[in-house]
Amino acid sequence: MKNDYLYTSIHKSVSDFILEPDSTYIYGRSAEERSHFVDELIKRNISGINFIKVEEVDLEKIIDTESQQEFYLRSSANIFKLLNKFASKIIYIDVTGLDNRICASLIKNAIEYNNLNHVDIVKVIYAEPALYDIKKFKTESVFNDLSEKIDGIYPLPGFATIFPQDDDDIFLVALLGFEGGRFSHMIENVQPPRENVIPVIGIPGFRPEYPHVAYWGNHRTLEETETWREIKFAAANSFVEVYMLLTKIAEKKPTFKIKLAPIGTKPHAIAAMLFAIKHPKTVELVYDNPKRKKQRTEGIGNVIECLISKLIKEN
Repeated sequence: MKNDYLYTSIHKSVSDFILEPDSTYIYGRSAEERSHFVDELIKRNISGINFIKVEEVDLEKIIDTESQQEFYLRSSANIFKLLNKFASKIIYIDVTGLDNRICASLIKNAIEYNNLNHVDIVKVIYAEPALYDIKKFKTESVFNDLSEKIDGIYPLPGFATIFPQDDDDIFLVALLGFEGGRFSHMIENVQPPRENVIPVIGIPGFRPEYPHVAYWGNHRTLEETETWREIKFAAANSFVEVYMLLTKIAEKKPTFKIKLAPIGTKPHAIAAMLFAIKHPKTVELVYDNPKRKKQRTEGIGNVIECLISKLIKEN
């Protein structure tokens, strides 16, 4: 996308990724190899760059593994303390190894912290996988490959906007991944008018065949609801392109509210959070809170760096 370069840098390897001085880098680790690329950054031991590793305590709390201090995801005052631990001018949030619930709270509060001029820049970092493990991918894709189960639809921390279910002036925009079962579950629970559903599929994907896999995994719901007619496309690894697509959808439906379901790639989920932050009165995030399998990907691909504080201010 022509505007992507204004906010995004793509690094072909970890060695190409250089952190700015006077910065705090917040990250977590998962079983996936790509979430461990931060180890190389830490080894550089550069003065003026501070690292905070966080871990999930439960659905509502995280812990700073160094200080062992706990922080409530729904408390802005708590998260502000974490963001200000080193009083840095730049905050990096590495979302690669973090659950979307943690990402939501950190990003929402970091943007507010930036708006209060307590920090100059907020960036999101994301390491792509080299490939997804979809060898046993099922035709209907009901949580058998990437997720073990879902906990149900309830708000992400910091995103409590809820619209009535029976409001016909609502669009459901679903950012799709491989798991068609999640799309079906979202349709059944949100129950939007069929003509008010807009699916979004990521292209070209981390590998060229992935958009076809995503379409096939969701094909039953797309066909049964006839929502395939409304499919939109956005780069799977671009925070910016999907944010701009959501902006265009909203501009075409100025009197409507949007229920936004980030059930696809992590960059699309982060863009959905940013869009909901920008439009708190007209956008509701609907999230099904999946329980991920321990290992869903292999290897480390590109490292994506996005200047989210600038993106949300200028668009």
